Amino acid sequence: MSEPETSVMTPAEQATEARFVSVALDLPLDRLYTYAVPPAMSGQIAPGMRVEVPFGRGNKPMVGYVAEVLDRCELPEVKELRGPVDDGPLIGPDLMALARWMAHYYVTPLGQVLTAILPAAVKKQAGFKTVRLVVRGERTEADMDRVLSKQQRVLDRLDALDNPVTPRELARMAGCTTAVIKALEQKGLVRIVTKQTEEFARDLYVPVESETPPELNNEQRLALQRIKALIAKGEFGCVVVNGVTGSGKTEIYLRAIEQVVAAGGQAIVLVPEIALTPQTIRRFRQRFTEVAVLHSHLTDVERHREWRDIRDGRAQVIVGARSAVFAPAGNLRLIVIDEEHETSFKQETAPRYHARDVALVRAHLLGVPVILGSATPSLESKHNCTTHDHYAETRLTARVQGRPMPPVEIVDLRLTSRERKGYHALSMALEKAIAETLDRQEQVILFLNRRGFSTYVFCPSCGYTLRCTDCDVSMTFHREANECRCHYCDRAVAPPEKCPACGSPSMNFFGLGTERLEEEVKRKFELARIARMDSDTMRSRGAHNQVLTAVRDRQVDVLIGTQMIAKGLDFPNVTLVGVINADVSMNLPDFRASERTFQLISQVAGRAGRGPKGGRILVQTFNPDHEAVRLAAAHDYEGFAAMELEHRRTFGYPPFTRLARIIVRGGNEDQVLAHCRDVTQCLRDVAAAVPSGPIQVLGPAPCPITRINRQFRYQVLVKAPKARGIMDLFDRVRDSLTPGNDDLAIAVDIDPTSTL
Repeated sequence: MSEPETSVMTPAEQATEARFVSVALDLPLDRLYTYAVPPAMSGQIAPGMRVEVPFGRGNKPMVGYVAEVLDRCELPEVKELRGPVDDGPLIGPDLMALARWMAHYYVTPLGQVLTAILPAAVKKQAGFKTVRLVVRGERTEADMDRVLSKQQRVLDRLDALDNPVTPRELARMAGCTTAVIKALEQKGLVRIVTKQTEEFARDLYVPVESETPPELNNEQRLALQRIKALIAKGEFGCVVVNGVTGSGKTEIYLRAIEQVVAAGGQAIVLVPEIALTPQTIRRFRQRFTEVAVLHSHLTDVERHREWRDIRDGRAQVIVGARSAVFAPAGNLRLIVIDEEHETSFKQETAPRYHARDVALVRAHLLGVPVILGSATPSLESKHNCTTHDHYAETRLTARVQGRPMPPVEIVDLRLTSRERKGYHALSMALEKAIAETLDRQEQVILFLNRRGFSTYVFCPSCGYTLRCTDCDVSMTFHREANECRCHYCDRAVAPPEKCPACGSPSMNFFGLGTERLEEEVKRKFELARIARMDSDTMRSRGAHNQVLTAVRDRQVDVLIGTQMIAKGLDFPNVTLVGVINADVSMNLPDFRASERTFQLISQVAGRAGRGPKGGRILVQTFNPDHEAVRLAAAHDYEGFAAMELEHRRTFGYPPFTRLARIIVRGGNEDQVLAHCRDVTQCLRDVAAAVPSGPIQVLGPAPCPITRINRQFRYQVLVKAPKARGIMDLFDRVRDSLTPGNDDLAIAVDIDPTSTL
């Protein structure tokens, strides 16, 4: 990740009288547009403000963001902007500087970056409504020759009111129609004014039973001491809290935030969306009076309300998912990123930013510290601790209260598949462990990162596999919905009764998903209360919280789920965790496959043994000797990191190089490939002249999943020793990356977390 190249704009610069402005529009065009400011508006326009401007030959009205205020303009003819959209800037100086860095680093037009920073609910002004109210006019009854009795009754009612009301409400009070009020308006006796009202009235404080903070152990105290020293100095720095699951990382965050809040500052805490559980939020509300929460299940009005509470300084602590890194905290003094290794912090659409890296740049701009916490830190963060002066690592090697790490047993599915006939998702060892756990009235978590019933539909006669007609992937059978669905484009079809290729009447349903696992567990443990958490069952608002509350209250015996149950859960009565298939992510054609496998096993294993009863983990795999499985079972992060970093160094992958990915997509494969070749040649020609090289350009090649949603996909990979090489290259080719053909699209992904 590169250092920012933009300084924060001072209030004096903001207040400059504006004659011209450069405006960023939400268009896939990498440029700013200059507009003249009408003299009457000169003192009203500032950077970060939304304005309406005429655009194009037809002067189509568009809303853009003021990027800069200008004293002069060299253009011979400039259109005038039409006016401000809001009363003041919605993007503060620090976020504007951050947006400029993002636009440069992530090769994205500034207008698209600013659109991503400002929530849609704020842009829509959700929660505001405009009402028409009746007030007294400039003229009085003495100015009139005659006032009708109905009109006088309206005026008397109006004079008796403490607050103005709508024309309809006033007419109802006076026992007349609104036509009477309209006649009074024409005479100048009343005026109709418009006023914006809001639906935000509420007390930010949510009463929650407070908790007594636990005693810190020596490792926690040392970690907190390092963080507090940075906070006290008020300077940028990054502390990586590398702590095993259950080692008390959250308690360190809470103590550090207490120091910030006590001094009148604000803190942002980023967690993966799947970790935004009632349990997580409750812990922060037990310690802090005013906590704002930002996540995807908020309504527009709720999201706008939280945003305003943050901007106006009413929120001390902001807890949220990826986009909360842009929270408009005016007195930000600390940023915490929990589970910093999580790939969900990476945005997969433009701007393709990584929230962890953006948080580090924002903190650098403001001169405030950052905490990165994880039981399995990303290899990039681990490497940075040895190569960057502003990074420091602190390790928590033991669980709180001296609880041991739970033992992990590896179940070799190559052997257990021969134990009995038929298909079984649960090995005999795991089945026996579940039965023993339920007999003790303890709880079980079963993890499988595949949803649906069967992961592919297959004809045993001719070998035909049901594939999506719009994507190069097999379709998954969902038995509850009785449909085969593509998990990339969401296309659904009825399951075939016979083979579409050979007409054979028998189609087999192979592979294992959470739906099929749930069916087997219900069949084998009839008395168990079972809940399933995946994107099929968690679609309704509040479903996620409802299930986790039931688990906490011991109304669920077995929780089955995908990666949304792997993190952020702390249930002392869960004493058994079963990983149904550790191989799901192991063999993906991606250089991070081993790292992800290790992280998933380690994280889900950490859900067991968090209480005094202890726990155990069973990991089922066809690859028991794979390093990621073996070292995760041994709770040996340091051993895995050392081994995997050496592999990355040998083959020239991050963190020892910087990576960029350019994807060309379109409906015509020949056109896509031809344009991808042109892009590749352009990159190679320019790369040879970049002084901050050497730069490798690899490709073009089809993406591992070549077609998604009828779009063919080819890619080029760019490798450079430093981020500066990548940035210098794209500075020279940005204008060449816009395809002249409307049927083609190009996406640039800097620091990709996946190459699929």
